[in-house]
Amino acid sequence: MSDSSQTLDDFLRVLRASGLVDAGKIDQALAPWMDTEGRLPLGDEPVPEGLIAALIESGQLTPWQVDQLRKGRHKGFVLGKYKLLRLLGAGGMSSVYLAEHATLHHKVAIKVLPVKRVEQSSYLARFEREAQSSARLNHPNIARAFDLESSGAIHFIVLEYIDGTDLYAKVKREGPLDVREVAEYLRQAATGLQYAHDEGLVHRDIKPANLMLDKRGTVKILDMGLALANGDEAGSLTREHDEKVLGTADYLAPEQARDSHKADRRSDVYSLGCSLYFLLVGRAPFANGPLAERLRAHMNEPAPNLLEKRPDVPTAIAELYFRMMEKHPDARPQTAQEVADALAAWLGSTPAGPRPTGRLDPPRRAPRRGSGEGSATPGPRRQPGQVVRSGPGSTSGPLGSSGVLGSGSGSGSLPDSGRSGPESAAPSGVQGLPRIDTSSSPPRKGSATRAGGPPSAPQAKQAKQAKQAVASKAAAADPADEPSRPKIKTSWTDMNVLGLPIVFWILFLAGIGAAVALAIAVLRTRA
Repeated sequence: MSDSSQTLDDFLRVLRASGLVDAGKIDQALAPWMDTEGRLPLGDEPVPEGLIAALIESGQLTPWQVDQLRKGRHKGFVLGKYKLLRLLGAGGMSSVYLAEHATLHHKVAIKVLPVKRVEQSSYLARFEREAQSSARLNHPNIARAFDLESSGAIHFIVLEYIDGTDLYAKVKREGPLDVREVAEYLRQAATGLQYAHDEGLVHRDIKPANLMLDKRGTVKILDMGLALANGDEAGSLTREHDEKVLGTADYLAPEQARDSHKADRRSDVYSLGCSLYFLLVGRAPFANGPLAERLRAHMNEPAPNLLEKRPDVPTAIAELYFRMMEKHPDARPQTAQEVADALAAWLGSTPAGPRPTGRLDPPRRAPRRGSGEGSATPGPRRQPGQVVRSGPGSTSGPLGSSGVLGSGSGSGSLPDSGRSGPESAAPSGVQGLPRIDTSSSPPRKGSATRAGGPPSAPQAKQAKQAKQAVASKAAAADPADEPSRPKIKTSWTDMNVLGLPIVFWILFLAGIGAAVALAIAVLRTRA
């Protein structure tokens, strides 16, 4: 508490200057402390806590507003038509507040550009770009922007308010999430990304903190501040202001780490793969070391083996993760819709239930690509390091034919083709499980393998560990999961009457008849 607001008189002076509460309502709140002549004898005393509680309980002030007032701050509570209620988050680029429309009283989020950034053309241009990008998008999985305004030197964006939490905060609070939860959250995020991509926008800063989960379970993508329109290199910030790296280092695609203007929709897919790892493990895939070291890891190091940290992750999800984390964009699934479709297929093939405490079995295979709705042309020819399926029916599975994710075009989908790192794979003799193709056949012209050549010794060792991990999952699988073949009744003797075969009843009745005949013969002999 600062000196300027330590007494009741000081607090009331700041409160009246703020314009947050009408004068009549202030007097009404002060009534219990007035004397019989309507005077306030406690002016030199500390602010009564009962007064603060009354102002908050009546809805005149919020705790955040009270905190600011008691620090002597009375400016900045009102921006245009909006009254700021509380701070939602702050960073170097902007601060976000919960606000209320002065006359309509609906809640919005106000994103404010710091005054010190206004004079920096790159920040102001990026800020305006975010408003323009968000305003043109209308999708349930993307937070909308309603207006771009300024009040004096303060520039702000009016955004949709999402009552919930971002996925980064959720993991920090609860720890690594359940596989089904993660699959559903990222399915929604990929669907929203596909829409943005279809509108010609690349997000370039996909990360858990930019994925907001509302109280109804809907995921919404935040922060289009780095969004780049396809083909808009001439006007991109990386060109105009020589900002080579834009985005968050822990979730940055290799090509984006080299030069941000080279990012495309497949870069968002890579970032979504990094987010998948974070949500399941609780840390980013390359989180060690300073910024330069992390960027080098994204460009050169194989993706960490997800199954080493989460052995309960099903094969289909592990495969998808490794494909999303490919170093070369051509080796990833090419659209976000492919990611959404693959996750939806897995979610539809596994029953929902309480959070598991043990192993999750891999999902059953989806229909062969090309056989029904959502089918597409097969992916490119298999390259060294690509994940393939061995055994009968190797071209079918949750990830589609030729090891390519289910087809479709959409935001955030993944590019095609193979990996050569610590991918999850099984020995070639294990039917229906992935394996790593390490054949020496050259890749197609124009394609690229990870790190520019065959796997190094550490990569080969990690790949072997991944194989063993998936193989052990297969060995632990419950044989009862295999469908049983129904027995076909081919003989009339198998027909049951009262639970017993007909042959039994025939022999039984014949025996009774013989016994009766014998008894009659004995009686006649005695007579």
